[in-house]
Parts: sequence; structure tokens; C-alpha cells
Amino acid sequence: MTVVMNRLRINAVTREDRTEMISRVKEAMTASGGWVLDVKQFSNVSACFNFEIPARNAARLSDALSAAGLRLISDTDDSFSSVSDPTSSDGGDVSGTLQITFIHDEPDLRIPVPPIPG
Repeated sequence: MTVVMNRLRINAVTREDRTEMISRVKEAMTASGGWVLDVKQFSNVSACFNFEIPARNAARLSDALSAAGLRLISDTDDSFSSVSDPTSSDGGDVSGTLQITFIHDEPDLRIPVPPIPG
């Protein structure tokens, strides 16, 4: 994870059920005072959350995501701490992305594409 100009980029992996984990992450964001702005799924392999959170709550989000069952990748403690440190930010909101990779043995998720009339 890296912090770029009051922006969090979080990468995580999990072996937990995909639909259950997406619900847990939304709850963790909300409980930490954050807002989920958008979620994009990439088959059943990955999901990307765009979010905003008050800078002072960044450390709380780190704990909540770990408690939800995610394994956060590299340097997360230092990065979250630097964002929530009042000397390194204006104390406003921080935007960010959370990219989750789901480790499983399931086949690719097939989503039928509806035909286009005409």
C-alpha cells in the first residue's frame, strides 16, 4: 500500500467467501466513518472499492479491514499511520482504493451478456 497526496492505495488478499467479504468490507468502511463510493468486480477474482474516509480514522479502517479477514499487503501500518497523523494531512478526508484478490479454486464467474436489439 502506498500513500500519495492524501490518497490511500490498499491491496489485500483473502481466502474467504467473495460475497461475504464484500459485505464485511462495506461494514468495516462504514464503521470506520468512511463512505464507499463505488465497487467494481472483476469476475470472481478481484474487487476494487473506491472510498473516502476522514484522515483521523485511517488507523481505525486498517484495524477493521484486518478484523474482517483481509490480509493487507506491505507496509500498511506505517502508511495508515502517516495518513492519520495530523502533521502529515490537513485533517480532511482521504480518498482511496482497496483492491482485493480472492484466492479460491472456483471456475471463472460467467455473467451472461444480454443481446443488443437491432
